[in-house]
Amino acid sequence: MENKLLKAKKQEIRYFLDKLKKEELLEMAEKNKSKAFGLFAGIANKFAKEKAEIKLVKIIKRYDPFWHIVAESTVDYERKSNYKVIVSSEVKKLVIGDQEFSAAEGKKDNTVVFNSVDICHECKRKEVLIDGAMDIKNASNIKNNDKYSVYLTHESKKIKEVEEMMKTDVIVVPVVLRAAFILRSMLQEIINPVSADKILDEKAEVDQMILYFKPVYLFEYKHSKKNDTIYIEIDSITGRISFVKELEHKVSKELFTESMLFDVGVSAISSLVPGGEAAYKLVKGIRQERRRRKNKA
Repeated sequence: MENKLLKAKKQEIRYFLDKLKKEELLEMAEKNKSKAFGLFAGIANKFAKEKAEIKLVKIIKRYDPFWHIVAESTVDYERKSNYKVIVSSEVKKLVIGDQEFSAAEGKKDNTVVFNSVDICHECKRKEVLIDGAMDIKNASNIKNNDKYSVYLTHESKKIKEVEEMMKTDVIVVPVVLRAAFILRSMLQEIINPVSADKILDEKAEVDQMILYFKPVYLFEYKHSKKNDTIYIEIDSITGRISFVKELEHKVSKELFTESMLFDVGVSAISSLVPGGEAAYKLVKGIRQERRRRKNKA
């Protein structure tokens, strides 16, 4: 049985509830339908003998996916160091605890050199908000998109499977970008080589991995004279309006389960990061790869 060493402390699929009511959104769409077909069409209608009709054909609800992932790496280690302390010219020896150190005489700076063992701790944290429908081939292109942060304070509902959102006249945009792929980029950033003589403890943890779906309503309008169709998209949380000529997404026919979407176990990570058979090996593998590239350069 696969040991999911990088299972997030908080791992969920959630969809946001509408902040704006459907009636409010329809009113907004009606006010913008002439604008959607262009200013010229609106002016022409005023002088036309027969008024053109812009008719509402259909209302569709769409759920757009985005990821919110937070990961952290920590490392505790020992490092041997030499420290130089500048002392007054009259100082010949320095006693620290039970140890005695001689000053370097006959030099411009009267210094005392002593050895130490540094006890070190490093912690790096990375947060990523990113469109789940993006088809990204290179992990280096995984970038945080802060525009999604506005949704995080709004009410959402937890579900087990994406199928729960699939209803008539509802489009659930397929999730193309997988969690394991995003984690690869994040781990490469937060796990870096350390100058250590002895590693005391090191680990990489995923604090949370949440797949959100934000609601957008599409109002399909048809122009009687132009024989043209336009969709008015309105975000039911932010109220943002946009116009599109055709549907960019088709209804998802895939039934994505939680295990499929959050597949970041050993096999998934091992294919992305060298030495991914265990948590400590994952960290070690990334560090070794970093050192190899550094030495090669």
